[in-house]
Amino acid sequence: MAAAQFAPIAANVAEDVGADAVGLTAGIAENVTATTDQAADRAKMEEKARESALDSADRCDQLEVEVPGVIELRRSAAGAPVYRELRLSDSLDERQWIPIADNETTADGWRPAVNFLQMNFSPPLGAVVPETASSFLAYTPSQFISVADGDRFAAMASNFGKPVGTFTWNGQYYHYVVTSTLPCFPPPPERIAEDGPPPGF
Repeated sequence: MAAAQFAPIAANVAEDVGADAVGLTAGIAENVTATTDQAADRAKMEEKARESALDSADRCDQLEVEVPGVIELRRSAAGAPVYRELRLSDSLDERQWIPIADNETTADGWRPAVNFLQMNFSPPLGAVVPETASSFLAYTPSQFISVADGDRFAAMASNFGKPVGTFTWNGQYYHYVVTSTLPCFPPPPERIAEDGPPPGF
């Protein structure tokens, strides 16, 4: 009789122990799965980072071979829009974007952007000249006359971004894109654009 009375209790204890064991096993399995998933996710992220680094290196190599036209736009201390042309330095060890200066620019390559902004930009360019810092405009001919033209367009699109519009200069059409940073290599040293007209202007 006593054994019969304790039978339901023993059954309940067995059920609880069994349920706990199942729960514990499931919890361990979930933890193992979560850990495995985290490791897999981390491996995927590392692989993407490696691919991105390789892709970035390829893009920068492409940019060194065929550099699109690059213009730096900003406002002078007086608020007037100015620009300068940039190119890559000749040093292979320390590649850097540097300004192109001549007798029609300041020593740092700056010149008034009055005529530049009137080159039939579509969409209009005036809104992208920032109040502070700089914007960078990359451009290539719209019509590919040589293989190099196509390579420059590809270098522009992969490093600066897809073209956002066109402009005309000397009767030719050009694609352009505007960014807030220069790709791959350090920008020119920070300089304040001078207010006075460049020599010979």
